[in-house]
Amino acid sequence: MSSFKVIEGGVLAARDYVAAAMNCGIKPEALDLVLIHSKRPAVAAATLTQNRFRAAPTFVTGEAVAEGFVQSIVVNSGNANCATGEQGLADARRMGQIAAEATGVAADEVIVCSTGKIGVPLPMDKIEAGIPKLAQMLGPDNADLAARGIMTTDTHPKACAVQFEVGGTTCRIGAICKGAGMICPNMATMLCFICSDVAIEAPALREALSWCVARSFNCVSVDGDMSTNDTVAILANGAAENPVISGEDRGAYDAFVAALLHVTQDLARQIAFDGEGSTKDVTIQVTGGKDYVQAREVGRAIARYNEFRTMLYGQSFNWGRIAAAMGAGLLDIDPRTVSIKLQGVLTWDRGRIATYDKDAGAEALKSGEILVEVDLGQGEAEATVWTCDLTPTYIELNV
Repeated sequence: MSSFKVIEGGVLAARDYVAAAMNCGIKPEALDLVLIHSKRPAVAAATLTQNRFRAAPTFVTGEAVAEGFVQSIVVNSGNANCATGEQGLADARRMGQIAAEATGVAADEVIVCSTGKIGVPLPMDKIEAGIPKLAQMLGPDNADLAARGIMTTDTHPKACAVQFEVGGTTCRIGAICKGAGMICPNMATMLCFICSDVAIEAPALREALSWCVARSFNCVSVDGDMSTNDTVAILANGAAENPVISGEDRGAYDAFVAALLHVTQDLARQIAFDGEGSTKDVTIQVTGGKDYVQAREVGRAIARYNEFRTMLYGQSFNWGRIAAAMGAGLLDIDPRTVSIKLQGVLTWDRGRIATYDKDAGAEALKSGEILVEVDLGQGEAEATVWTCDLTPTYIELNV
């Protein structure tokens, strides 16, 4: 029995958070500017892209969470504010400053994010006019609008929320994210904003977020392409008034981590299964690893292997592409200890080809849900990775 309950409410499921979204003119018609605000100071943490060509907003966000407290998040979609030089950094800081003034907080208490086209300066006149209007629109019922406002090529908004207990007190975590293309850790072309009303110390929050991201967003690949703007940010404002969680309080900390892991993994799956042009949701389960990192890297090697993914689209039961992907990863695996199943069909059994019905396997690949199971036969560690098939539509969307 899980120690949390899935609830409605998205990013505003937790207490004392409000949001707003609008079209400020970056996109022709769709929502393109979002403001999320905590009514009280919140401890904050974030994980950011490792791309060497980082977008300007990621530096501003890194500075904000380094201070330990954040109250507002301002996001635009349709323009990544990446490869925009010193002007781009100044524009990102200006976005944060305007949002701070509009919500009545300090400039270093604002997370700034952008997503969209690279190499185009932000239309700051539109953003400067829009943020104050957003602040006047803030409300507790705008979670879906916020989720839609951060979308780019996503086919639908992505959200998740849970409720759990800490010391007899009911606490909540709610989140939204976006992502469908340029998806490969660390992390993915994604933005994720998580709001919780739990009271927790900043070091414990940073540790929890890092651990959960390693087991969720860093286990996703749509196309093997790392983005420039990846951000996962979490705020915890203490509105639940639970006993403050520290890293030493393992019972309360573990309850929080379990709830946070569910939220991040649910959103990670939503991203992978919304891959641009995809027709199949692919789950890769790796067991028998020497440690978690090995198990995850094997799964990621398979998820990034384009011939495996095109095989799924073509529904050709060519399981050898899974073996090739594992080997191409140059990881410490031994084919003599490995077993491979595709759609429940055992194809490779610890050093030898298994007897199987290829036609039955091809029929199983017609399903929209694909399961790959790999047992490395080296230990007890396991990991799950999510991806999708690779289709001609992906190319059409990315020319």
